[in-house]
Amino acid sequence: MKNSVVLLFLVCCNIAFSQIGKVYLKDSKFKNGKENTYVYEPPKGATIPSEAKVRVVYNNNFDFTGAGASLIKKGNGYEFALQVPDSIKYFVAAIVDGKKVIENNTNTGYDVFLNSSNPTNMGKCIVERIMLISYVNNLLTSKLNLKLDSSPKNTVSEFNKMYAKYPKMKEDKSYENYLYLKESINKEQTKTEMLAFAKKCQKKNSEDYLLIATRLYGRLKMADEKKKLEEQITAKYPKGNFESSKFFYDFMDHPDKTETYVLESLNHYTSSFDNVSTMYKDLFYMSLLKIYLNNKDLQKLDECESLLSNKNVASGVYNDYAWNLSGQDLVTPAKDIDFAEKLSKKSLDIITNMQKESFFPEDLQGSYNTYADTYALILYKQNKFDEAFQYQDKINQLGGLDTGGKERYAGMMEKVKGLEFTQKYIETELANGVDSRVLLAQLEGIYKKSNLPLAEFNKIKEKAVGDANAKNNAALVEKYGSTQAIDFSLKNLDGKEVKLSDYKGKVVVLDFWATWCGPCKASFPNMQELVTKYKGKDVEFLFVNTWEQGKENSETVKKVGTFINDKKYSFNVVFDFDDSITAKYKVQGIPTKILINKNGTILSDNASEQNLMNLIDEQLSL
Repeated sequence: MKNSVVLLFLVCCNIAFSQIGKVYLKDSKFKNGKENTYVYEPPKGATIPSEAKVRVVYNNNFDFTGAGASLIKKGNGYEFALQVPDSIKYFVAAIVDGKKVIENNTNTGYDVFLNSSNPTNMGKCIVERIMLISYVNNLLTSKLNLKLDSSPKNTVSEFNKMYAKYPKMKEDKSYENYLYLKESINKEQTKTEMLAFAKKCQKKNSEDYLLIATRLYGRLKMADEKKKLEEQITAKYPKGNFESSKFFYDFMDHPDKTETYVLESLNHYTSSFDNVSTMYKDLFYMSLLKIYLNNKDLQKLDECESLLSNKNVASGVYNDYAWNLSGQDLVTPAKDIDFAEKLSKKSLDIITNMQKESFFPEDLQGSYNTYADTYALILYKQNKFDEAFQYQDKINQLGGLDTGGKERYAGMMEKVKGLEFTQKYIETELANGVDSRVLLAQLEGIYKKSNLPLAEFNKIKEKAVGDANAKNNAALVEKYGSTQAIDFSLKNLDGKEVKLSDYKGKVVVLDFWATWCGPCKASFPNMQELVTKYKGKDVEFLFVNTWEQGKENSETVKKVGTFINDKKYSFNVVFDFDDSITAKYKVQGIPTKILINKNGTILSDNASEQNLMNLIDEQLSL
């Protein structure tokens, strides 16, 4: 491999990336594929704790995990050693201490450019910087506390500055990304540039460029040109990326993935194509993992898990499966609780080991809290109350319990710590603004068991509900502009138009979901119980299918219909094909459940299934 010179701090200044401190390569030559030593010179007056580390973020084929290193004091500065993947041309760095960002070049980060020995490579380095900010500005904000403008307008402007300095970069593959961003600003003007670039790409003797041309033709709705070019790619590159991706997506769309089918498909994929993606191989293994889960075959689970490059994926699947079996709350009966316990413990062991091996174990704390919460619930269902409480108490001490977690914690607490201790905990949580009808119901039960005056409880309830409603309404107004539900008209599985406003006079629950969403599907047994419980009453459930990955609307309807029928769910599914309603309701992740009262007012957009039931009952009693 060729060695390249790293662009040092003074050169960086020439392209207007000012840095108060400095981060640069110690030696004059960058050793590609090997560990390099870097120098960090803090800005004057900066205090760097002894346990501080350097954290870097880069784009490794859309893996933005990045890396970290310990700082070693050297004179007035520090040094750190770091090895990055061969393909990396740029990373951004900041100094951190745990989750706290200590120093980050006044919120802009330290830019380090690699493989920049000539103008073309330098242009590619800058493109990596621009695209990193564009792709994962939220990650840069959360991990490095950077404040960078990732808007399409600003990103296009950064591209234009780079093209002015390195005009040959307009021939680079990254120009496709520039065109997509520019299209969002001026669609009509960009069409001409897209067509011109597509034709240029078509003339290049490279599958990657030909695939860019097909995507641009698709964007321009030039179906014939796209189809003709795809046929040429298939003929010219039968073992290339296009054919391997097509095979993989056909495999993913296959409705009945038996063990034999998956193994045969995996063997064909790994033996027939030139570029075998580790990510795709993991997805084959994940299909096997789910089959072995359904068969409760722990031996094959272990064998399959060992083949995964990313064990964290397996831990998530185990947790979702165990959570579904657990009943998901303290009152719903569990299914196959002993098997659930084994799976939950596996997920917890995986994440615990990953934390031990990680340079930034705090990044995995959220996953640990989620998995430990599941495990505690399962232990509770096994009547192991003390052990369950210990796990939930540890999460609580780490500040990792959401409202549902606090509800489960209080239930375990009553078993282990008694009525008085639990009463104080619940009253403190309610006074701190926790909105939970579940906690209120438990508190009422404690007052009755303890022969305490119910008038005192009613005062607490009135204040807690009033404060929670006021806080919730303020948050909803800030989020949506008002608490009035946004009307919509969507088609359901039968092709009929369903209008939200037609259900005025009924309590409505919107459940945003997708067929690929594990947590969505894990919540459905409980949601079916709610649908059945409120059948014939003034309650309507609309399951809004969104963010599907089908090629066309009819394919999505078929996929969803098959899933709903196979599971025998009596759901009223409506389709947000263009995701516009999902966007209007500002859904950031699924499942998201939104409760609307009889007057069309949003009451909640984050209720758990158990709390949802209490809220619905409360509305029906009015």
